[in-house]
Amino acid sequence: MDRRIAGYDLARSLALFWLVVVNFSVGVENADLEKADHGLFQWQVHHLIPVGATTVFLVLAGIGVSLLKQRDQITKDTRESTDSRKRLIKRAAFLLATGICLNLIWQEDVLRFYGISIAIGALLLTVSNRWLWSLVFVCVAIYVVCVFLFDCFLFHDYEIVGNLETLRNSDPWTAQGMLFRAFLNGFFFIFLWIAFLLIGMWLGRQDVRHPRTRWTVFFGGVVVALVAKCALWLGLFDIPQLPGKFSLLELDIENILLLLLLLAIDFFTNGGTAFAIIGGSLILAERYPDVKWTKPFIATGQLALTLYVVYLVIRMGLSKVLEVLEIYAYPLPTESAVIFCICAVIFSHFWRKRFERGPLEWSMRRITG
Repeated sequence: MDRRIAGYDLARSLALFWLVVVNFSVGVENADLEKADHGLFQWQVHHLIPVGATTVFLVLAGIGVSLLKQRDQITKDTRESTDSRKRLIKRAAFLLATGICLNLIWQEDVLRFYGISIAIGALLLTVSNRWLWSLVFVCVAIYVVCVFLFDCFLFHDYEIVGNLETLRNSDPWTAQGMLFRAFLNGFFFIFLWIAFLLIGMWLGRQDVRHPRTRWTVFFGGVVVALVAKCALWLGLFDIPQLPGKFSLLELDIENILLLLLLLAIDFFTNGGTAFAIIGGSLILAERYPDVKWTKPFIATGQLALTLYVVYLVIRMGLSKVLEVLEIYAYPLPTESAVIFCICAVIFSHFWRKRFERGPLEWSMRRITG
C-alpha cells in the first residue's frame, strides 16, 4: 500500500480548481449579496455550498492519515506506528505555522484549520471504524448545537450578539481571536471539518484498488449529493424569506426544522460531492494510467500546497492593485480563475519532470521527516 494512488492526486487537483474558481467569484457574490435581504435559502446557497472544495481536501487528508496506518500494519512495527503519528503531528504543525504566516495577508486562510484537523486525526489514527462514525456523529451534533446557540452564521440572538461581535472583531493573533476563529467562525467550524476528515479516514481504509469499491464510492457520492440537492429544489418555493438578522427566540418550530434541514442538505451535498469527485478520479486514473492528458492534472494535485500558497499571494496582490484603482470586485473572475488553473497545470507538468515534489511539499517533508 505504499505505492502512491494517482486518483487521489487527480481529485486534489480538481478540488484546487474548484477552490480557485469559487474564491475568485467571492467578490462578485458579496457585492450582489450586500444589495439583497437574505432568507434561509440564500444563506444556504451563498454561504454553505462553496465550502465543497474544502470538503474534498478534508476527505483526502483523512485518506492520507489512514494510508499511513495501513503502511504500519504491513510493517507490523509498533514503534513505526508511533513515529508515523509523530510525523503527522509535525506536518500538522507545519501547516498551522504556514497558515499563521498567510494570515498576515488574508485572515480567511484555511491552512491553520487543516493543521488542527490533521493533528486530531493523527491522535485517532488507530481507532476502529465504529468509533470513527460515532465521532462523526458527535462532531456534527456539536456543530448543529453551536449553530443554534452561538450565532455561527447569519442569524443573531439579540441577547448575545454584542459579545459575539466583540469576539468577531478581536485580534486574530490573540488566544481569544484564534479560538473563536477555530471553533465558532462559520465556514471554519473545526468540528465540521473534523467530521469530514474522519469520514476520509474511514474511506482510506477501504480497498480502492478493487474496481467495485471505486464505482461504489463514485455512484454512492452521486446519489447522496443528488438526493440532497433534490430535497432543496423540491422545497424551494416553500422556504420563507426571513430577514438577514433575526433572533433565534423568534423562530417557530417550522423554521427551526427548516434550518436543521438546510444544515443536513449542506452536509450530505458536500460529502456526496466529495465522494463522487474522489471516486470518479480513482476510476479515471486507474483506467487511463499512462494517458498523457491525465499526467499534468495528477502533477497539479501533487503540488496542491505550493499552488494554493501561490494562488493566495497572486489573489491578494490583485486585490491590492484593484483597491488602489478603486475597483472592489474582480472584473473577470471566471476568466482569471481559468487562466490561473491553466498556468498551474502547465507549471506542475514541467516541474514534476525535474523534481519529485513541489517547493512547499519538499520543505514539509524535509522539516517533518
